[in-house]
Amino acid sequence: MNTTHTAIRISASDSNAVTEAKKVIQAGGVIVYPTETVYGFGVDATNELAINNLNQIKKRTRPISIIVSNIEMAFSITILTQKQKKLVAKKLKEANTIIVPLKTGSVHQSISGKDNTIGLRIPDHGFGINLVRELCKPITTTSVNISGNPPINDPEEIMNSFSDSIDLFIDEGVLPHSRGSRILKLKDEYFEVIRK
Repeated sequence: MNTTHTAIRISASDSNAVTEAKKVIQAGGVIVYPTETVYGFGVDATNELAINNLNQIKKRTRPISIIVSNIEMAFSITILTQKQKKLVAKKLKEANTIIVPLKTGSVHQSISGKDNTIGLRIPDHGFGINLVRELCKPITTTSVNISGNPPINDPEEIMNSFSDSIDLFIDEGVLPHSRGSRILKLKDEYFEVIRK
């Protein structure tokens, strides 16, 4: 989407930030946005071209987690028993990333695991929740870095590294150092800890 190859930069406190991010996502573009842990790359989780572009930026090809705006959206794109829904709802309320069985066709298959699972979370941060609510569909959430490198949480470093490959940067200043959210994988009726 980016034709000038210089990302637009908007403060996260700007009243137009969600609207501008929505426009970019709908047009197949790439945003960087703040979460309660790290800055994340966001694209439409149903758009194959946008996902391919994101993989090129990060120099990776493996499953990508997504954010949803609420429990109902999480359940609408996954396959869970009633008991599993109760377990997953509790863990999602704690802002964990939960890997669960995916409903076919709900997001693009290239971001799901080989076992047709998806990592999803409800962030403990208003920006991502508000954006996904406006879009009525999930977006990706993956740390801003080249795969294998530490997440970049400094806005100047993000702009220096990725300004020519992203379309919009939602700037919330320097975020505290974090490894990201805890990752749990649903195994029948218990969770395996993938990342603490």
